[in-house]
Amino acid sequence: MKIQDLTDAGAVEKALAEFDDRGGLAFRKRYEFGPSARYYLSHAGRLYDAKAIAGVAYGYQHPATGALNNKQFDGGEAATNKVLRRLGFTIVDNQSKTVDEERSWRLLVWADLTNRRNEDGLVTPDAVRSVGAYGSFRGIWVDSARTKKVHPAGVAVGLKHTGQHYPDEFSDTGALYHYPITRRPGQDLSEVNATKAAAELKLPVFVINEVGDYRGVRLAWVEGWEDESHLFLVRFGEAPPERIIDRDRSDEEPFSLEGNRSRKRRGSVTVRPDQARFKIEVFRRYGPYCPLSGIAVPEMIEAAHLRGDADGGSSDARNGLPMNAALHRAFDAHLFAINPDTLTAEVRPDGPTLDELGIVKPTLNLPRLPHRDALAWRYAEWLKRINTGT
Repeated sequence: MKIQDLTDAGAVEKALAEFDDRGGLAFRKRYEFGPSARYYLSHAGRLYDAKAIAGVAYGYQHPATGALNNKQFDGGEAATNKVLRRLGFTIVDNQSKTVDEERSWRLLVWADLTNRRNEDGLVTPDAVRSVGAYGSFRGIWVDSARTKKVHPAGVAVGLKHTGQHYPDEFSDTGALYHYPITRRPGQDLSEVNATKAAAELKLPVFVINEVGDYRGVRLAWVEGWEDESHLFLVRFGEAPPERIIDRDRSDEEPFSLEGNRSRKRRGSVTVRPDQARFKIEVFRRYGPYCPLSGIAVPEMIEAAHLRGDADGGSSDARNGLPMNAALHRAFDAHLFAINPDTLTAEVRPDGPTLDELGIVKPTLNLPRLPHRDALAWRYAEWLKRINTGT
């Protein structure tokens, strides 16, 4: 029994159809194969274990002999790949040596996972793991042995979202993904660096979430990060970001107070795809701490607009300030404002005092300040409300 005796492309087509019908896990189990570690047959937007397909195809062409299992091959993977290519099939190698090869591989994986979705848009755990989109119990999957050929730090491949922590920071368009913090700080750091490498190289990652016995998978791009708050900005979609947020660039561009570029309505719900990016850029400019209350716990800090999103305010970081969550609510309720000339917080004559609001540092003292136009707009609106009693 030699794999070179596989000469019928139709037999391969039958093996591919059986793989699709049974699912990869059941298919490999029936014919005593493990998942491929390197070579895949790419066909009609799907990936298949090349050696397993060849072995089963052999049985379709030679029914008297039956399928070859993993121990019956003569010549190994090299011979198998040669046979399949000779029959007109495409064999791909996941051992990328360049960034372009790795990007092409990941897009093939994405096409495979997209084409294997069920009616609910989900795939099996085996579908995710068998193509290497995820393969760990940790939050960030790096696959160091394979991806260090592309980058010395390795490159993150998958990000697991359990939904148990920070569920409000995931949306239909992206996420703020928290750095891993475990009892293995060295490994945490290596995973953070590998995720930054994915951003720098503009390689997509797969965001995985568990839905019962199935998995949801999204193609995503690491758009930036902020080390003090331990946050990655992740954007869902087919195209890579135009620019990575790896430092504060807010003073390098003309300021625009108006022009919200992301506010949309879906039925009765308003969505703000830029809110996560705004938070990262505000933290990059000012740091993840509240200059008015002195609170420096990143999990308690939000990015507050000066000219509000609902008023068409821009997502420029200079149109924002970091505030603790309680002060942000008070600010949006117009209980106080910041005088653009003195940079000092002022309260309503009939409202809570600075002490009652928890403002212990009423004058802004920051290395970088918000744009004066933004402070002035907000202050003018605040004065209008005082004068009208609203």
